[in-house]
Formats: sequence, C-alpha cells, structure tokens
Amino acid sequence: MRSDEQDGLLMVPIATALIAEDGRILHWSTDAEALLGYPAKQAIGARAAQLLVTEDQRPEVLELFRHILSGRGWSGVFPVLHRNGHHVNLEFRTHPVLGPDGRPLVLAVASDVTTVHRLHADLAVLDSFFSQSPVGMAVYDTELRFVRLNDALARTNGLPAEEQIGRRVTEVLPGINGEEIEAVMRHVMATGEPVLDARSYGRTPGDPDRDRAWSASYFRLDRPEGGVLGVSSTIVDVTERYRAEAQASRAQQRLALLNEASTRIGTTLDLARTAQELAEVATPALADTVVVEVLDTLAAGQPAELPSPADRSAVLRRMAFHSVPGSDMVPLAPVGTVHHYHPSAPYAWALAHRRPVLLPTLDDGAAHWFADAPAQAAAMRADGVHTLMVVPLIARGAAIGIAVFYRNLTDRPYDGEDVALAGELAARAAVAVDNALLYTRERDAARARQFALEEAHAAQQRLALLNEASTRIGTTLDLSRTAQELVEVVLPRFADFVTVDLLESVLEGEEPAPPPDEGPALLRAVAVGEVKGSEVLMGAADDVGEPSRSANLYAESLRSRRSILVAEVDEAALHRIVAAPDRVEPGLAAGVHSYVMVPLLARGTVLGGAEFIRTVNPEPFTADDVALAEELAARAAVCIDNARLYRRERETALTLQRSLLPQEVHHSLGLELAHRYLPSSVVSEVGGDWFDVVPIGGGRVALIVGDVMGHGIRAAATMGQLRTVARTLATLDLDPARLLRRLDEAAAALGEGQFATCVCVVFDPLDRSCTAASAGHLPPVLAAPLGEAELVELPAGAPLGVGGVPFHNRTFTLPEDGLLVLYTDGLVERRGHDIDHGIELLRRTVTGRRGSLERTCDALLSVLEAPAGQDDVAVLLARARPVGPDRYAVLPLAEDRTVVGRARRFTRQVLTAWGLAALADQAELLTSELITNALVHAGRPVEMRIFRDRLLTVEVTDLDARPPRLRVARDADEGGRGMYLVNELAHRWGTRVTDTGKVVWYELEPPSG
Repeated sequence: MRSDEQDGLLMVPIATALIAEDGRILHWSTDAEALLGYPAKQAIGARAAQLLVTEDQRPEVLELFRHILSGRGWSGVFPVLHRNGHHVNLEFRTHPVLGPDGRPLVLAVASDVTTVHRLHADLAVLDSFFSQSPVGMAVYDTELRFVRLNDALARTNGLPAEEQIGRRVTEVLPGINGEEIEAVMRHVMATGEPVLDARSYGRTPGDPDRDRAWSASYFRLDRPEGGVLGVSSTIVDVTERYRAEAQASRAQQRLALLNEASTRIGTTLDLARTAQELAEVATPALADTVVVEVLDTLAAGQPAELPSPADRSAVLRRMAFHSVPGSDMVPLAPVGTVHHYHPSAPYAWALAHRRPVLLPTLDDGAAHWFADAPAQAAAMRADGVHTLMVVPLIARGAAIGIAVFYRNLTDRPYDGEDVALAGELAARAAVAVDNALLYTRERDAARARQFALEEAHAAQQRLALLNEASTRIGTTLDLSRTAQELVEVVLPRFADFVTVDLLESVLEGEEPAPPPDEGPALLRAVAVGEVKGSEVLMGAADDVGEPSRSANLYAESLRSRRSILVAEVDEAALHRIVAAPDRVEPGLAAGVHSYVMVPLLARGTVLGGAEFIRTVNPEPFTADDVALAEELAARAAVCIDNARLYRRERETALTLQRSLLPQEVHHSLGLELAHRYLPSSVVSEVGGDWFDVVPIGGGRVALIVGDVMGHGIRAAATMGQLRTVARTLATLDLDPARLLRRLDEAAAALGEGQFATCVCVVFDPLDRSCTAASAGHLPPVLAAPLGEAELVELPAGAPLGVGGVPFHNRTFTLPEDGLLVLYTDGLVERRGHDIDHGIELLRRTVTGRRGSLERTCDALLSVLEAPAGQDDVAVLLARARPVGPDRYAVLPLAEDRTVVGRARRFTRQVLTAWGLAALADQAELLTSELITNALVHAGRPVEMRIFRDRLLTVEVTDLDARPPRLRVARDADEGGRGMYLVNELAHRWGTRVTDTGKVVWYELEPPSG
C-alpha cells in the first residue's frame, strides 16, 4: 500500500472481530461497534450468524465460515445487518488463525465500503490539486517543516520540491517576510482558526531581482482521533494585484490627504493660521518638514507685485514652519521673517515660472540650484535633507507664494506622484491662502473704515460735547456756577473726576495776577465733581470755597500755559499730581490711571486750572482728549472771565445804583415807612428801579417809586438822573401830576429812547389824604386796618420819556393804621406766570399782614420769591399813624388886625408846651410876618398850623393863589421887609397852591439836645 493510502486508512474506521469455530464472537472492536451499532457486551458471546445476517443469508454465511476455517482466507463485500435493521455494505478481509489451545479461529477485518470509496475519491482530488493546480500548495508538520508541496509552489519558490521537504520557510526563502508567515501558522495551529489572504512579500530565488507578493490561506490539519497533524496552505501570486492595490492605496492616501486638506486648510481666514494648516496637513504624509512663504507685498496687505522679467528674484515672508517629531530640522529664520531669494534659487524660480521644482536627490547635480543660496544649502546639509520639492501657490491665476517640502527622515525620494500630490495640496491651500489674503485686505480695509468711523464717531462725540458745552457752560454770569457747569458737562462722558480752581485774585475781583515763577500757586476750589458711586477722590479733594496751594505739576502748567498729559499714572506720578502726600493713597485706592491738567486761559490771562482724571473709564487720555479738554477749558475760561468782568461791572453799577438810592429814609410825621431794594439775580445786569421819600412843606411827604426800562450802568445812570429831578421837583411842592409832567420832559430830554414808569403819592399827615399820579406804573395796593387789600386804580399815564401825554391826580385817604404799598414789576413778575397772578399774590399777602412793617416787607419778598427774580425790586410800604397834640396844633384865623397878636400868643403857648420855648421869639416874629403879608396882599389869612417833627414847621393858609415875592425894601419904605426876614431867619420856607388859595410855610431847626 502507498504511503498516502496508509495515511488515508488512518482516517477510515476499521472494524475487527474474532470468531470461534462454533460461530461465537470472542472479540468486538470499537470501530465494529461504531459501524454496526452493537456494543461489545451485546456482541461478545453471541453467534455471529444469528446477530449480523438475516435468515436468508445465514446458510451462505455458514458455508463461507466453514470455508475460512478450513484454512482459506476470504476478501469481499458483504451486506451486514445493522442493529437498527438496515444493511451496511462492508468490505471484509478474513484470516484463519489458531487460538492458544490450537483450536481454529477466524479474524475478520471490515470497513465501510462507502467511506473507503469517498477516501479514494478525496485522495484522487488531492493528488489532482497537488499535481495540476497552478496555485501553490503545501503541507507543514507541527515543526512548520515542509511535508509536501506541489510543483507550482516549487516553481514559485525557485527550488526543487525535494530540496524544500523537511525545511522551514525561513530557511527556504530568506528574502521574504518568513518570520511573519511562521507566526501566522503557529497561530493557526494553536487556535484552529483558519487565516485567509495572509500577505507575504519579498524576493525569491526564482526571481531575485523583483519584489513579489503572495496571498496565502492557512488551516490546521487534525487527526480523527484528536491531535494536530500540521498546517496546510494555499499560496497565490498576487504581485500585480499587490502593485495595483499599492497604487490604489497610495491613491486613497492621496485622496484622504486631499480630503483632510479640504477640511483642515482654510478653517479660518487668518493668513498665518492657513499657512500653518497647510504645513501641518502635509506632515508626515508627504514631508518631514514644510515651509510656507507668501509674497511680502501680499502679506503686508498690498497688491501683489511680481518681479519684472529682468528681475525674477522673490521677496517672500515666511508664514509657517512645521516639522515632524524627530526631524530636528532647525528653521533658517523664524516665522515672519522676510527673505530675498536670488532668481536662480529654486524658490524664486518656481514662483517666477509658476512651475514646481523637484530635486529627488541633493547631489552634485542639484548643487547649481543653490549656488546663490549658500545659507540654505548649508542648513539642509546640516539637517540631513536628501530630497525636496518647491511648489508655487497659485490662486485665481496669480502666484502668491511657495510651499517647500523637505525629507530628512523618510528614505524614499520624491517622485512625480509626490509632485502631483504636492501640487494638489498647494492648489487647495493657495485658494485658502488667497481667501485669507483677500479677507486680510478686506479686514484691514474694514478695520480702517471702522477706525475711520470710530474716529468720526469720536469726533462727533467731541463735537457733540463741545456743542453741549456751548449751551450748558456760561448760562449764568456767576463764576462758581460756570465752573460747576464745566464739571457737569464732562462727567462721566469725558472724565470720572474733575476739579476747577481759580486764582485768588480772580475771585477777589482784581486783575488776575500771573502765577509765581516757582513754587505752588495760591488757588481756591470753585467746583469739584465725581462720577456716581465713587466718593474716594471727593473726600481727598479741596472743599469748594477753601483756599489751597497747587501741586508742582499744576503750578508748572499754569506757568507754562500749556496742558500736561500723564497718560499712565503710577505712584510716582501721583506724587507730582497731588498737592499733599496724604492724597496719594486715596488716589491709588480710587484707581487713578490717567490725568490731564489744563490751564484756564482767557484773553491771554491765566485764570486758574482744570484737572481731568479717569478712574472708572479704562481708556487712558490721548492727545485728542487733551485737545478736547483744552477746547472745553477755553470755553469755560472765556465764560469765567466774562463772569469776572461782569461781576466787576455789576458791582460798579450796583455801587452807582446804591449811591443814587436814598441812603437814609427818616420816618415822617404820621407815617411809618419800610423799604427794600434788591438787585437782580446774576443772570441779568443791574436795573433802574428806585424809590424815594421826599419830605415837603407842611409835614407832608412825597412817596416815589420808579423803574427805568433796561439794565446795566446806563439804566442805573438814567435812574439816578430821574430820581434827582423827581426829588428836586418834589421839594418845589408840585402836585404829583405836575411833578410827573416835568419828569416826563426831563426823561424825553435824556434821549436815546430811555423810558421809565413812575408813581408819586403825596401824603398829608394831618388829614391822611393821599394825592397820587402814575406814569404807566403798576397800581399801588391799599390795605385797610381790618379789611382786605385792594388796588388803587390811578388815571392812566404813559411811561416817562414818551412825551405829550397828560397826567392826572387822584386823591384818596389812607385810614389810620392803613397800609399803602408801592412797588416795581420785579416784585410781581415771574417767567411763566401772568403778572396779574403776582399782583393778586401781593394783595393776599398784604391782606394777611402780621406784626411790624419790617416783617410785612420781608414777608412780601419771601412769598413772591423776590430774591430769585431776574429783575431788580424796589418796594416801599407806608402805614398811617395818628398825630397827637404834642406834634400838631391848629389856629383858625379871622380877617381883623388882632389876628396877628393872637397868632403870636398861640405860637408861644404851643412852643412852650412842646418844650421849644427857645424858638418862641423867632417863631413869633416869622409868624407875624406871614400873617401880616396875608392880610396885606392876599385878602385875609384862613388858618395857621404848627407841626413838630425833625423840624418845626409853621403854615399860614390864605385865599390868594399868588405866591409871595421877595423884594429889597428901600430905606424910606415902611414895609416890604417881611418875606425878606422870613427868608433870612427860617431854615427853609416855601409856598404851595391849593384849590382855594395857597399855603405859605417856614421851618426852624430845633435847638440841639
């Protein structure tokens, strides 16, 4: 039997049985049990002819059994009954043998015919595989040695089959990856898991000059009874497919790299980041180190400028450098450096010609590329670079830069496929780089536009602040208010803390003195402001109104008349800024970080300074802020200087005005007086309001209140002129209507369109009669003692200065304890309210008067808010008081000669009773002269009255309206000396016309004490 057949039998079940001569079974093998289903216990001892064959077969079987016992063996196929009842065709080999006792036995060996036939078929197939298959096939034992291999595998390996039997793969084929193959076979033997398409590659003795590849499948060979026989393999030459797969794999890698580039390059529109992404994507798949450079003009945001044909050099800015770990390649220059490449260098050549440069090896043949770039050549030699590519970055038809790919770790030199891949990467990156460049230009342009807009907005803000300052600074002519307005305008939009200080000389109304040549300046804080929520600096600043000495930096600014900017304030700078060392800590605590000091200059004169400080606003002051601060300070300084000049002019006008008003008003007989004059607020100039109390003959008094239209010194001067004229006319004992007529003529004579209103009331204390006339003035208010106040309607009259309009008197009585109020429109007129409202409020206030006349006067000013008015105020209150017998005496006179004596006696009696006996003789003489003059020249005297006030007054009333005349009597004349004596001896004398005649009076000064 052949060895392969022997091996095959090992795989076929062989049943054995030993049968005695009586036909009983003595031995029954396991395979017999497996083939026929009878266990040994059942089979042994049983007669074989009865157990294994049918009744019909038994004679034949017994005959055959005797034949074998006779010493003749038998082989053949016979159907045997299975325990389950079916027949199994077994191929028998029987042998007669002798037992131990010499008795004959039959040994039967049988196998299943079907299994044997299948095994023969399998062996035939295996023989065909090994002999005819073009696929290499091999069987290995457990030591991985060749047991059998077909001719196809022998030809593949390049050695005869007999030289490979008993040897391992690593021994037969040292040029392939034998260790990997044996590792796979060990795995198959250990696990029983087949391995399909295991690749091996390398060179064999049959084809030592070319790399080849094979695909092998391995499976384990097991024994039927258990255990491992070895490993079988089938091997197919897949060199062409391997090469195609390698190409496909490289193509897939390239595609994957390009896909990765599509997602990783250009993730932002930042030029430097885009270039770095290209460098990172290309390593390590395509290069060990990558450098990306862009035209410097483009990187600077300018239009691309390619070199002229005559000059193909390149000026490139390095945008990215990336190297794989372990490359240790050192950049020749850091990112951001600008390089100027010679036209012969590969970098400039690729950019100029818009074609890649491939240097597979850096041998002597490539040296000419770096003849004019020795630094680059030396650096590459030092870094071990052995191959490189320079690829231009071309986007939208324009070359914008280059990408350089280096290898110093990877052994494989660059080839055409690498150049193509690099070109694809460069093309995609170039678009992204160009987009980044476009974006950078657009961004820079947008930033420029935004900066311009911000500058315009800042300018608009500054202009808006200046416009607002124009309307908000200088609304009054008050120094402190103007300074405070500057503070309010700049907080918080411009500064977080502001101080305004003025020189002492400015506040004192003097001409501003220049700052001292050295040392601090004497100042006074007039305004301080801080943003809401912070009071640290307010607590450390000078109190408003308090004098202070400036800091060194402050005084330096005042002396130089130039602003000082401290953009970044530190502790050292604070020591120069603050006036005292104890203010440094509060400044640091408040976060002072920027400071501007601006002198207040107006008309070439330093008035003071303004400090602007930022604590909350994080932006430091800039030169533009200084210019804005100077403009604000200049406007405020002009307003402050205007206020200073106005204050000086106003004080001059007020001095003039007060000098023209009554300096002292004496109480008149039978009349209690109270008066007030208030100049206008600082919003307006001084006005022309005035009042006057003019004593006239007979104990009477003229009460005058007037208002010159307009303000200023001119109005005050006009007021003084009109008051003087009115006072003079009142002393002439003219009635109010005549007085106003003459005063109107005087006002018209002043010219220049000066007009005034006026009311004049003449009060007679004896009968409390009032004669009044008005020149366009507001009506007086008359309050009865227990009744309501009412307006005294006077005949209408035009303002003084109009001319040609008549004036008329009205007579009324001021009851005892009654109150008469004369006033100007400044008392009752308020912006936003009708003047009738003020007059009604005045009337109600007078009606509810309480206490003294002075308190009533104060109450009027308080209720009507006169101190806050925008016009000056003059008010005169007169209350009628009773006149007792110790002040007033009356003697009726008759037309007889005895009247003179009676009058002389009456005069002496009255004066003696009043304690004025010292004046009795002189008074008797003058009284007799007046009565005598009335008897001689005026028909007859009617009445004689004597008053005692500050002066002693004697009046004689007659029926003739003609005034007495003074004449010098000749020596021979008997009369004519009476009025001359009155003129010489009386303190003052005069006459006034009445409705029935006239009154002649004289005054005597009481003795002192």
